[in-house]
Amino acid sequence: MTTADPQIIEQARSADPDARQKAAFLVAHSADERDLPLMFELLGDKDWRVRKTIVDGFVRDARPEIVDGLLDALADAENAGKRNSATEALIRIGDRAIPPIVERLRHEEDIDVRLSLVNLIGDLRSRDGFDVLVELLDREHDVNVASSIVSSLGKFRDAAALPHLTRVLAQRDDLWLKFHVIEALGEIGDRTALPLVLPLYAEKSLRKPVLEAVGKIADVGTVNFLLRIIAGEEKLNLTALRALVRVAEASKPRIVEQTERQLIQNRFRESFPREKIVPLLEHLQTTPKREVKLFILKFLGWSGDERAVPVLLGQLENPDTAEVAAQALIDFGPAAIPRILEALQNTDEDECIALLLRVVNMIGGRETIPSILQFLDHDNPMIRRLALETLGEIPDPASIDYLLAKLDDPDVASQQAAVNSISALVAAFPEAKQDVLAKIKRLLQSHSIPIKLNSLSVYVNIQGEGYHDELLLASKDSDPAIRQKAVSLMGKFGEERFADQLVLSLADEATPVRLAAINAIVRLRPETGLEPLISSLDDHDIWIRTAAAQALGEYRQPASIEPLMRHLTHDPAPVRIAVIEALGKSEDPNVKDVLCGCLGEADPEIQRAAMLALARIPGEDVFERLLKALAHDDWRMRAAAATALGMRGDRAALPVLHRALEDPDTYVQQSAVLALDKVADRSSFPVLFKALENTAILDDVSDVLVRHKDLYRDLLEEAWRTADSRREVVIAAILAAMKRSSD
Repeated sequence: MTTADPQIIEQARSADPDARQKAAFLVAHSADERDLPLMFELLGDKDWRVRKTIVDGFVRDARPEIVDGLLDALADAENAGKRNSATEALIRIGDRAIPPIVERLRHEEDIDVRLSLVNLIGDLRSRDGFDVLVELLDREHDVNVASSIVSSLGKFRDAAALPHLTRVLAQRDDLWLKFHVIEALGEIGDRTALPLVLPLYAEKSLRKPVLEAVGKIADVGTVNFLLRIIAGEEKLNLTALRALVRVAEASKPRIVEQTERQLIQNRFRESFPREKIVPLLEHLQTTPKREVKLFILKFLGWSGDERAVPVLLGQLENPDTAEVAAQALIDFGPAAIPRILEALQNTDEDECIALLLRVVNMIGGRETIPSILQFLDHDNPMIRRLALETLGEIPDPASIDYLLAKLDDPDVASQQAAVNSISALVAAFPEAKQDVLAKIKRLLQSHSIPIKLNSLSVYVNIQGEGYHDELLLASKDSDPAIRQKAVSLMGKFGEERFADQLVLSLADEATPVRLAAINAIVRLRPETGLEPLISSLDDHDIWIRTAAAQALGEYRQPASIEPLMRHLTHDPAPVRIAVIEALGKSEDPNVKDVLCGCLGEADPEIQRAAMLALARIPGEDVFERLLKALAHDDWRMRAAAATALGMRGDRAALPVLHRALEDPDTYVQQSAVLALDKVADRSSFPVLFKALENTAILDDVSDVLVRHKDLYRDLLEEAWRTADSRREVVIAAILAAMKRSSD
């Protein structure tokens, strides 16, 4: 239908909004250009549902005349709904709307329309839009439009805007405009702006935006500036405190993050005035804002002031603040322990007990042990497990007897916590080993299955004398759980004396024992295990067949290839993937065609496994196929191809791996970095150095540079001399890590 139909016109102008929405739906789905006037009329309807329907129609069919009409709608001073809907439509249209927006802005004289166009460009963030904003900034005389231009430039977060913004600061005196410039500099986040921003704190009306910008830029060099404000001003400056938290908790490369956070905490503890603790505590109690409560709790933990401890303990009972309060107690340190132990005695809330035990685990000493012991028999298994783990972290062998008594705890996770804690304490106090072994040997005679299983684990973990014989004996036990445990523990050691028993266990009647035997036998790979493993490929259990294929891959024996290939077609995916991996590990050229055939499978996991398997298969045609796969439509295939090329180790792949660092998918980028780690070459330095700008892979790239310091150190030092301020801190941290790894 078209607007020529009087019924549609009548319906579109009905007093009933449901009728108008139905009319909007009809014209929004019409391809007739004669419907456009009615659509633009309905774009200003007083009912949001009608406007939304029309916007959806415009977005689906964003012809040039529609974009022009939407831009015209921005000038409707009487209808805010129409202007807002036009703005929404233009944003959703995206790239196609940018050229006409830019062109309209260059010639538009209406101030309100100019404001709308500038804001649109900030939301759409195109290069053409950036250029026109920069072009107009210098000659824009209306302060509101100039402020909007500045704000939109900030949304780009592009350091190229800095010279233009700093020129505004130098040449324009309007405080409102400076306010927006400071905000924009904060959004851009480049530390080179700090020398311009910090002096503006002298202007009282600009103090808040300066502090907020400092927090967003998050440079550790501003810590002293913030601490001086916090300590020197009469009133408690919450904005400065918030900025300090942002500096401390900003997302930064792992290589610098922990050091900077510790530095900030230490400086705060040294400089925060004790007389300001009370106002901080009072504000915590009175503020309704959760965000403010959280950053105050963090500062209380950093303060080291004893008045903060009871308040932090009280906040553990509030679900909104409990986690932050617990971390604050950890930051506070051992001085909080007496009050923490008192709280442990007096609380009945499981959540609070769990949090307090976590805190004690991190900062507690021997004096906390008596308070922890009471929780070893708590009704809640989570509490018991945390108590057992905590005893393992506190260096005192006196806890071992209590831990031994919990090897048969009803909760399996608690049993394992007891095993781990006993093993850790014996490792820390070797003089306790003989006494523990004597007790373990007695426990091995117990009728309790959990005690026997866990005692065996401890015996092996601390490598007590005769543990080999004990394992062999246990592997023949009548109980399948004990046999499984013994066989699993055998897999931790490359002991030839275990080989025969592991091979025998491949035929055990219990599936878990057979599975444990397959996983254990991989380490020894006895010749007698090959045939039983091949037989296991026909086991009725899918996971036995999967594990057998994986084990045969480690054997790398030609005799296993044909049996493996029999299971490549009809078995479930886990078995087939294991078979593909095993065939790849054979490095046999004869499996090439089979693996290439798997690249055409519908299951992407099968394709991925085949791609990785081909990494080990020789042949120039295989190499070319992997190179081609880096242009695959599926990110999983591109990532697998990058990984495979890294495994292959061929330097001829470096150019395509360099290009893969700019792949639109982060996982592909990470795979390319790992590949360049395996194929380390000085020619990769320029692309790795550029990749330091990509926060998604910055940590991975840093690790590669540090691992190959002998290859890249001189290049990085040279780059540091001319690096911009954004990368200067990161490069310095990488060089420091290189030095530490050499010491």
